[in-house]
Amino acid sequence: MTDQRTRLLGAVAAGCLLALTACGAPDGAATPADPPPAPAASSGQAHPAGHGTDDDARPVLYAVQSGPLGIVVTDGSGRLMYRSAEDSTDPPVSNCAGSCAATWIPVAAASEGQEPDLLGVDPALVGVVRRDDGMRQLTLAGWPLYRHRDDTGTLETTGQNGADATWFVVTSTGEAVTPQP
Repeated sequence: MTDQRTRLLGAVAAGCLLALTACGAPDGAATPADPPPAPAASSGQAHPAGHGTDDDARPVLYAVQSGPLGIVVTDGSGRLMYRSAEDSTDPPVSNCAGSCAATWIPVAAASEGQEPDLLGVDPALVGVVRRDDGMRQLTLAGWPLYRHRDDTGTLETTGQNGADATWFVVTSTGEAVTPQP
């Protein structure tokens, strides 16, 4: 598992570095000189709300190039980050609960005072919202972040702009990605 995670992180970092050096960094994103450090090992223990990992693991948000979608945000395993049109940003509110949260898994924030591991994402845009279930959920530009339960980390859009046109992959600035025909 550790070897697989290390290879995946290396591939994501290499792709990100290639994209950022070839195309230039997006506004507000720094071009990294070195690949990001490997995420801290986790015991894999779930949060009380059933989402994310234990409090020792820092959440990870990396801006990566993903072909037709452009530069998008992934977690440390290469899974795409999504936002929902059903949520709000002022104030940030997550409206995905119950069966919705079983499909669209809220991205857990680390314990109070612990910063996420970021690459190509402006720290000033990253925040936390407290969900109705008590979980601390990571936000980007005020939008609560989610990942799709079937995402395997291959940068394929599982659920992008689904049947109800509600779910969108997120750019490094929190914008919704709208694929071009």
